[in-house]
Amino acid sequence: MTLAEQQSRFLQGLMADDASLPENWQARERAGYEIYRNAYRARLIDALRETYPRTALLTGEDAFQAAAAHHLIMHPPASWTLDDAGAGFAQTLEDLFPHDPDVTELAWIEWAMQAAFTARDTVPLDASGLIAATASFGDQDWQDLRIAFVPGLAVRLVRHDGAALWPLLGNDNGIAAARALPLMPEARGCVVWREGLRPTFTMIDAAEAQALALMESGASYGAACELLAGLLGDKQAVPLAGEMLARWLARGWIASVTGME
Repeated sequence: MTLAEQQSRFLQGLMADDASLPENWQARERAGYEIYRNAYRARLIDALRETYPRTALLTGEDAFQAAAAHHLIMHPPASWTLDDAGAGFAQTLEDLFPHDPDVTELAWIEWAMQAAFTARDTVPLDASGLIAATASFGDQDWQDLRIAFVPGLAVRLVRHDGAALWPLLGNDNGIAAARALPLMPEARGCVVWREGLRPTFTMIDAAEAQALALMESGASYGAACELLAGLLGDKQAVPLAGEMLARWLARGWIASVTGME
């Protein structure tokens, strides 16, 4: 057996209890390996708990440990940094807790905030920068306007009010209230980004969230306006289209804009 094959089997054994160990190992080696395996898994679970502290409070320690172990076995870390061990954990929780969307949504927020914190630095576009970039725009240019958003910005629709849920899980005292938080009457958008050096998030209306997600995927401003019109009708869509662009600019979500290509 080559060294590479031995190393691969060693790593497989860390994640799978039924992985075969070298036949020549005695009880002493097997016991030592079991201690190492438990310590390895415990450290990875600790890393997930550091990334998802509020999610751990919401689920409870036993449920969180079981979910974390399941995730790490199904998706063993392959990155050089433990920070990436939690990648995809929100999807794992969605599979494990299909009737508790608040768990998945909270985990998504915590992961998005970590991603925003480590995202590449950039200087957001300000009002004067937007005016300069669009000074020569005609009607068609505005229709074809594309926005490059700041690195780390993320948006999704949620059914629980993250702004209400988040402070309740700042300590153990709010866990019961957090678990009892009802669904919102309608889905809303949650947007995560970094404000200076601090990752943060806010809640926005669903229509604006869908328009933001559409433009983040590379669609034009005109396409976003059409989406709003389809969702709300022209009477509401027209003023909202202008308001949301001003709001995104004021919050520092926009890195740059381009017109017709």
